[in-house]
Amino acid sequence: MKKKMSAIVAGGGIGGLATGAALAQRGWNVTIYERQAELRTAGAGIWVWENGLRVLEALGAYDDAVRGADRVLFSEIRDNNGRVIDAVQIPRHKRVINTKRSQLLMALRDACLRAGVTIVTRAEIVGATPRGEFQFAGGQTVRADLAVGVDGIWSRVRQSLNLELLHDQTLEGALRTIVQGKPGDFSAADENKGIENWNGQRRFLTTSINRDEIYLALTCPSTDQAGSNTDVDKGTWSASFPMWKHLIDRIGSDVTWGVYSTIKAKTWSVGHAAILGDAAHAQPPNLGQGGGTAMQNGLAIAVALEDVDDGRDIPLALEQWERRERPVIEHCQKWSQLYGEVAFMPDDVRAMAMRAAVNNPWVAEQVFRAANHIPTGTEHISSWAERAGIIMDEPVVAQNGPFKVKLESGRRYYWCACGRSKAQPFCDGSHNATTFIPIAFSSAEAKEAYLCGCKNSSNKPFCDGTHAKL
Repeated sequence: MKKKMSAIVAGGGIGGLATGAALAQRGWNVTIYERQAELRTAGAGIWVWENGLRVLEALGAYDDAVRGADRVLFSEIRDNNGRVIDAVQIPRHKRVINTKRSQLLMALRDACLRAGVTIVTRAEIVGATPRGEFQFAGGQTVRADLAVGVDGIWSRVRQSLNLELLHDQTLEGALRTIVQGKPGDFSAADENKGIENWNGQRRFLTTSINRDEIYLALTCPSTDQAGSNTDVDKGTWSASFPMWKHLIDRIGSDVTWGVYSTIKAKTWSVGHAAILGDAAHAQPPNLGQGGGTAMQNGLAIAVALEDVDDGRDIPLALEQWERRERPVIEHCQKWSQLYGEVAFMPDDVRAMAMRAAVNNPWVAEQVFRAANHIPTGTEHISSWAERAGIIMDEPVVAQNGPFKVKLESGRRYYWCACGRSKAQPFCDGSHNATTFIPIAFSSAEAKEAYLCGCKNSSNKPFCDGTHAKL
């Protein structure tokens, strides 16, 4: 009979609860320790992209997490004059849900309880050892086969295990709150949009959570004393973003402020102890993936340990988990940091830089790599588009014959798959409103090639003669 393994988790936030639920669902005896008197999360609303939604489905928390929440259909960036810099229609076969953080947390808590997880509050972890031990503020210790620190950016688990490689805090931070929604708050053209306005070094994000609530994030440097005060100076923010004065005027006292952290660890584990979430890979929220990658990694560590029934095998399993998961998470972290750098450019320079970047298929691939990633442990879940009965688009025949092109050695190309690009045979972003994505490829040598123009080749992106049969 397989031995029942035990795990202790420090931190009852989004990542900690996802980790606990995933381990317990795989037969582990799990206890989560939370230092606060009750489970609660900082912030207000949270965007959950397709990768995070698949994890919630795998954990059985999806329905509770998104019930009543709005789906984001468009993402728009506007300049200081309200002009659109970038407008992205979320493809019909992909999901982005804006839900309340508290609702997401309770959905994960309930998944834990259904799986038999024990949750202990008012339990402050101040240290950990590679033997799988936690040390409490009161001097007590507890030991299990596995100890996982999911205890945030100031992780005592990470610090005590000497795993910290880098902890940078940004100059930029955000006020976050939820305001009451009313009819007419958004124009018909702005319904179901996540809209981020820029003015100088300030940003204003607004997106509806449900029919009654709207999430606001007011971003500025921490040196902006008027802008960073949780007793919100509505006058100064309305002056920066007059088009949203009606929402700013509704801001109440329930407002949080925080600067952003970037954390890198030497390794994610040592012996029988591991770290994940903000404790291991915190990132600025610019790509909306902090919570998603924490849940993703919590499920992944459970999958990595699913067949372990001898504690001596845990260190190797943890090494393999990190080797598999770290590249995509740190890629997301890097691009979230890069996005934040444009905050300090002059308005006109930033607008030019953003327009150039967002229309580049290679940049889009980097930015959305995490969102398009199939998380470990969700491979068995069919695509949402298939389950929703979404009919995939048919490609447009751009040319009834191949395009003869000269390829450069080592250069990365993006072949248009939808047929709608005006830069044939290459992508120009026209696929954003379709279910297509461009095909990336490169050549090891400089040569001429014949790229498919009918978009129906079985050897995409290259022509295979299919056009002659159309």
